[in-house]
Parts: sequence; structure tokens; C-alpha cells
Amino acid sequence: MNRKEQQAQRAKQEDEILNKVLWWIVGSVILEMLLLLLNKVYVNYTVDQIELAYSLRGVFQVLAIVLPICFVVMLALWLAARKAGHLVRLAGGLALVFLVLAVCAVVIRIFDNSGVKFLYLAVPAVAVLALIYYLYQREFFFSALLSALGLLGIKLLPRIKGASVIGYGYAVALAVIVVAALVVFRMLQKNEGKLSVKGKLTRILPKNANYALLYVTCGVVAVAAIAAVVLGGLTVLYGVLVAWLLILAVYHTVRLM
Repeated sequence: MNRKEQQAQRAKQEDEILNKVLWWIVGSVILEMLLLLLNKVYVNYTVDQIELAYSLRGVFQVLAIVLPICFVVMLALWLAARKAGHLVRLAGGLALVFLVLAVCAVVIRIFDNSGVKFLYLAVPAVAVLALIYYLYQREFFFSALLSALGLLGIKLLPRIKGASVIGYGYAVALAVIVVAALVVFRMLQKNEGKLSVKGKLTRILPKNANYALLYVTCGVVAVAAIAAVVLGGLTVLYGVLVAWLLILAVYHTVRLM
């Protein structure tokens, strides 16, 4: 492959990444607008909107069942299309849309008003993670994802003192994720960034990935989570994780230069 072909291929890849980033931005903005509207008529409704709010609760009871089923159907169609090699992107995109809508519907159905408030904060966070995934190094994405889970943990883990099922459940899930991340990072480090998938080595991280920062991120998240259980959701704990994210952002931005 000559230099012009390499440049053309690189330009094509950059265009594809830009299109994906734009789709994520547009999708997150639309969903955020819908959630803010829902917050107005479903959570902070007026007297005139009582009937509408009551009707919406019935709608979400149905959507919490229908949308997950639609996601499963689209996922099956995507797998079939992937095997056949036809309309893979369309089926995959629709499956992703139904997944997002299904998650939103289930969260609102289970947590009601607090679920809506959580979602209109979670949607921008997921959009930012998507941008990091496409625009930054892969190891920064993993660190940002773990840190985001840690920030959510600072909010939920103090509920353990009140014997909350949500608090205990999230504590177990976060512990499993952190331990699994440590194991996977160690495997990647041994295999120079590659991981065996279906018997074939697939590159997950570049050869020059900084694994020390990944390990430190796991440690920071674990310490913040334990502190949240013992001390409660102190503001300083949020500050620690946000500060660590900023340090990582500066480091990986410099690496891109």
C-alpha cells in the first residue's frame, strides 16, 4: 500500500469516526430534551397535568416490557445480518436505539421520579464516555468508565447503612467489575495489549499502553467506594475522582500531540 492509499484509508477512518461521534451527540441531545420534557410533565407536573402524569405512568409500565422485547428482536436480527453480511450497521444501530430506550423505560418504571432525574444526568455522562472512546486512547476510556462507576458508587453505596438492596447490589457489582478489570488488564499487559477472543488474539490496547495508570484507577475507585460506605457520600470523594479524571485527561491529551 503506497502513501496516497494510506492517507485515503486514514481519511476514510476519520470520517467514519466523525460520523459516529455526530450520531452520538445528536442522539444524546434528542434524548436529553425528551427527558427534560418528561421531568417537567412527569415529575414536576402542575395541577392541570395530573391526568397526563398518571397516563404516562401507565405508558411506562407497557414500555418497560415492550422495548426490551424489541431490543432482543433487533439483536437477533443484527446477529443474523452479521452472519449474512447484509445491513449490519442498520440492524446494529436500531438494536442500540432500542437498548437505550429500554434501559430508560425500565429505570423510570422501577425508580419513578428519581429514575428520570438520574437519567438526565446519566445521558450526558454516557455521551461523554462515547466521545472519549472514539477520540482518545482506549486506556483512557477504560479509566473514565471505571471512574464514572465510582462516582455513581459514591451516590449509591452509602445506602448500605440503611440496608438498601440497591446499595448492596451496586457494591457487589462494582467489586466484581473492579476485580475483573484488574484481571483483564493484567492479561492484556502480558499479551502486549491483545486478548484471546474465540481462540484468536484481538488487539484491545496499543503496545505502549500505560497499565500503571489503569491499575491506579482501579485502586482509586476501590478506595473511594470503601470510603463512601464508611464515611458516606462526602463531596471530597467526588472531588478525588474528578481530579483523577482531569489528570488522566491532561496526560492522554499530551500523548495525542
